[in-house]
Amino acid sequence: MSRRVIEGSYARLVGLRNSTITGENYLSRDFGTDYELVLKNLRENVDDDFVGFDFTDGCYFDNKYDSMTYNRLSVVSKINQLISYLEMVHRASSRIVEVGSVYNLIVDAELKSRCSDLLSASEHFDRVINQATQVLEERIRSKIPEYGADSGLVLVGKAINNNPEKTRLRFSDQGAEQEGFAAIFRGLVGAFRNPSHHRFLTEVSREQALQICAFIDNMLGALEKAEVVNQS
Repeated sequence: MSRRVIEGSYARLVGLRNSTITGENYLSRDFGTDYELVLKNLRENVDDDFVGFDFTDGCYFDNKYDSMTYNRLSVVSKINQLISYLEMVHRASSRIVEVGSVYNLIVDAELKSRCSDLLSASEHFDRVINQATQVLEERIRSKIPEYGADSGLVLVGKAINNNPEKTRLRFSDQGAEQEGFAAIFRGLVGAFRNPSHHRFLTEVSREQALQICAFIDNMLGALEKAEVVNQS
């Protein structure tokens, strides 16, 4: 929960900062209200008091101006301070926000529930691959319960044959297409599932983990549509 609040607040603060690029020395009351709401939301949902980020007297214009306006430079300074604090202390960044936006495109609910917190972490992104490939395996087993004791390449080999007439899971009546799906599933298990289950993959980045997760999401969609063939 707090990770989503941090990312959402960070994105909103960046938007506020971009909106302050005007030729005027003052900003409307709306800017201050929006900033204060972001700060309030952070304090309520994140384990941090965020001390020192409230507006000071210098942020308000003198009475000779409209009392409902803010000093632009002072407000921008506070926004920039909070943005920097979120980046340095809470590891927020525009790249994380972008990753979060792409992640929202993933459809499979179980995949999202098992990987969302791992993608929001600061390291150890090989755990995303571990969980995503486990979801893939479990989905194959749920389609063919009698293979419940199998895993890895053994499971894929039994369930997905190159030949549409010999396979238990038929993705296509076309031989070349069925062969392609069989190769993809073998490749996912051999190249990603097995290494992530047997050793730590410290070189995996958040972006790489998301790419693999998104591809597995597509394969889960294909699995949902695949026909279960009862071979005699």
